[in-house]
Amino acid sequence: MLGSVFKGYVMTITSELLDICVPSGIFFYRNYKKATDDTENGEKARGTVAFAQGAKIVDGVIKYTDKPGKVGTKALNIFNEYAKQYKAIDYAGKAVNWATHNVNPLICISGGIKVLNSDDKVHTGITQVGALSGMFLGEGLMKLHMGKVINEQNILKLANKFKDTKGLKNITQYILKSGNSNKLASIIKGLLFVSGSITSYNLGEKLGNDTADRICKDIGIDISKKINQKV
Repeated sequence: MLGSVFKGYVMTITSELLDICVPSGIFFYRNYKKATDDTENGEKARGTVAFAQGAKIVDGVIKYTDKPGKVGTKALNIFNEYAKQYKAIDYAGKAVNWATHNVNPLICISGGIKVLNSDDKVHTGITQVGALSGMFLGEGLMKLHMGKVINEQNILKLANKFKDTKGLKNITQYILKSGNSNKLASIIKGLLFVSGSITSYNLGEKLGNDTADRICKDIGIDISKKINQKV
């Protein structure tokens, strides 16, 4: 469905579009895989998060493409229709508009559903709080500081520094072309943001899991048969 948005017309990819599509595309895939996982560790509630990330991509393509045409509009309508399957989204208003601004609440809701479906709610709840807290803290710090380091100016400085280096000349010449440094900065920021988000989540989950072990032990909850917390 998402792939069809890009068919039927040629578009110029802007740095603004890359800022949206690089991280959202990766997050969409990860959450879609979790939502469609048929094992006992599958998280069906992640479907709403995948929906929100997909909606951000569609919104970005329409917003930052001069002529989105019928294909883009059709994709928007598909997401609006799909939203009706998720009443929390449908009741809130227009699907794409709401979802693009409420990814984090949907992540929290999916975490809450995971806790409710768990056989060990106390342990799972503490672990989820730790994981989501770590993720939001890491993402917040990256949003504040990443742009100060990875930006068009610094990419140009780096390209100019190595433009005469053997084996790097073609790459640096491409980067130095108008607009390419900004696009490269957007791609690097997107990839690092995803990596940082996943790492922050995993670290928070590890701390939350260790804390949950101690708390459950202190209050007398048997964790010897606790379910797999891997996400």
